[in-house]
Amino acid sequence: METLILLLSGAAGAAMIKLLDGIVQFALQRRAKRQDDGQSQKTEMEKRIEAIADCMMVSMLDRIQYLSKCYIKDGSVDVEDLRRLHIMHEKYHAVGGNGDLDRLMSQVDDLPIRI
Repeated sequence: METLILLLSGAAGAAMIKLLDGIVQFALQRRAKRQDDGQSQKTEMEKRIEAIADCMMVSMLDRIQYLSKCYIKDGSVDVEDLRRLHIMHEKYHAVGGNGDLDRLMSQVDDLPIRI
């Protein structure tokens, strides 16, 4: 009889350990999935930020080109307009501009300044 009790208690202990192991494994898998979801959201956020930076760069490129061509066509540039244009050009480089506008900016810099 004692042997039977020992066998049953051992089997019950093994079942409890197996149940506890299953609960721990489930919790770990659930936690890992939540962390993975957070990583994919971060990646999506990074993609959105890069897209916004690209949009800003294209908008700045267009605006600087347009204003520069207007000033060149007018044959002169106002001091404040030139200052703002240089700030926009600096920010264009900060968001990843590659120097396409440098030659155009030097042409604007050579223009006579209106007061």
